[in-house]
Amino acid sequence: MKKVYILIFTVALFGMAFTGCNNAEYEVIDNSVYLSDAAGATKSATLTMDNGVDINVNVRLAKKVDEDVEVEIKLNPSLLDPYNKANNSEYYSVPNFQLPDGAKVNIPAGEAGAVYTIRVEDFETGGKQYALGVELGNVIAGGVEKSVSQSKFIYLLAKPLNVSVPVLNGRYGMITVAPDAYWGITTTQWSLECWARMSAYSINNQAIFNTGSDDHEIYIRFGDANRPYNYLQIKTLGGQVQTLSNLEADKWYHWAFVYDGTTLTVYRSGEQDVKFDPPSPAGGSVRFDFMQMIASGSYFHDQCAMSQVRLWKTAITQTQIRNNMYFSVNPANPNLIGYWPMDEGDGTEFADITGNGHDATAESDVVKGWEHNVRFGR
Repeated sequence: MKKVYILIFTVALFGMAFTGCNNAEYEVIDNSVYLSDAAGATKSATLTMDNGVDINVNVRLAKKVDEDVEVEIKLNPSLLDPYNKANNSEYYSVPNFQLPDGAKVNIPAGEAGAVYTIRVEDFETGGKQYALGVELGNVIAGGVEKSVSQSKFIYLLAKPLNVSVPVLNGRYGMITVAPDAYWGITTTQWSLECWARMSAYSINNQAIFNTGSDDHEIYIRFGDANRPYNYLQIKTLGGQVQTLSNLEADKWYHWAFVYDGTTLTVYRSGEQDVKFDPPSPAGGSVRFDFMQMIASGSYFHDQCAMSQVRLWKTAITQTQIRNNMYFSVNPANPNLIGYWPMDEGDGTEFADITGNGHDATAESDVVKGWEHNVRFGR
């Protein structure tokens, strides 16, 4: 099935420290040219396009002058590494993209600013996230100085998920991941995330995940013994914790379960929900032996739509959760144990796109149907 993507571009501030020598930091600069986007506190702007985007780089003067001001516009990929490090992100430079030779903006005499438009055509990301680092180059004409602290900016590009999702019911089966292979994967930290939408919370013990075994068990379900059953509970490492009973039927939630070696934190749609410190696992590590989804058999009365299941061997941060829950992530990330987009559009097979071989299969009558062109958060 052909997948439809909508291209979103998020603009984010990347502040650069002012540096100088001797008494330069105390000198008064009468006028300067700068990037308007970089002129204040952290800001963002989102552009939604079907076929590429025009990025309008707004170049401004602190004060108007009576002659034309010309300044170079450059791409600077080196801005991405420190940005990624500071934000726990994984942005790449837009592939095979350059500005025209001699790219510059001209601010006419008596004007306060001008716009340089960068056109980026739509392209296939392969699950990666891309960005453009833009900066002002030399001032060619006009007799003003370039601002040091407001001359660099990063434009973050990402395609929001717009996918097909399966509607599942576990009364007569489950989804099993590589059932013939015992994983035996051990790690001191882990994270598990997904999008899920329940048609109702009519009964207890509707389990969406079951992985590990014995004292390494991770069992995640909607509802336990207490009514009403519209809460999520995780049982793991000898303990358990649950959310409030306030989940709504037919509403998408992004769930992230993060164990940092000490504390297990549950995030609901990017916000911290509950956390607890389970007993330490034997040997200080957690062992993953298998993965099951929609895994409580006859207890699973209601229908669950599910998408974007990701299992990590590290504790992802809240920033990472928020940045990535509406987007694909790089399937080649070495911290991924498995990544099941579950966006095939038909059938009962769900590929692990990491290449780690943990493909999943739904047993008979588990997949009740498919929904297409799903946009999370809407």
